[in-house]
Amino acid sequence: MNKKIILFLIAIFSYVGFFFYPSSKISSKGFYNLNDKLWAHRVLNLSEIDKLGKEFAGFELDVFYNKKLNQFDVKYYGSLYDVTLDQYFNSCKDLSLKYWIDFKNLNENNVIDAVSLLDTLTSKYSIKADVIIESKKIELLSRFKKHGFSISYWLPDFHIIKSIFQINNTVKNIEKFMPDVISMPHSSVSFYSKKIPNYPIHCWTNDMINERDKYKIKSLLQRENVKVVLTDFKYNFLK
Repeated sequence: MNKKIILFLIAIFSYVGFFFYPSSKISSKGFYNLNDKLWAHRVLNLSEIDKLGKEFAGFELDVFYNKKLNQFDVKYYGSLYDVTLDQYFNSCKDLSLKYWIDFKNLNENNVIDAVSLLDTLTSKYSIKADVIIESKKIELLSRFKKHGFSISYWLPDFHIIKSIFQINNTVKNIEKFMPDVISMPHSSVSFYSKKIPNYPIHCWTNDMINERDKYKIKSLLQRENVKVVLTDFKYNFLK
């Protein structure tokens, strides 16, 4: 047999083995284990809270720490803020919700102040156990865990080539810092479910708002290791 063909076959079998063989058997108790897994994605406006709070068990929101004012601004990239996290929590105080906080600008210069402020805010509204903080910066994120917060490690998106080189470092970070959950886009769920099969997953389904998308979302919800799925539907189509 031609050597090139042999090498090609070896490469194919090696890749298949890489894809299906677990990289780690580590596990976590997770953050949220109820059957009502569908949460609202990017709830940033106070005007949406009451309506969506009746539909969903949890909200995902984006925050930026404003060091100058020592406050969290609830907003997405490029948008002007007009809501602080304090105001946001106050608007939700009559609802029973879980909060997935995507911390957009976590860095070495703000982590200490951010941990302190979030501790103060969650204590004020008695919701510390209902909050999980997400970031790609696991070492800084772990500072929140040391202060009693649940954390979600945002993993690199699955890529047919890059993931081969990223997975070892990703697994080492998980083993070292032990986040409560790992998070990712829906397109990466299959990969990480194979590589880290015992770890709870939170994922998002951005812009999937067509009727046919409901079936894809339902298939994600049926996965035992998937604990939360964010949706852009403005109503809970499972009810």
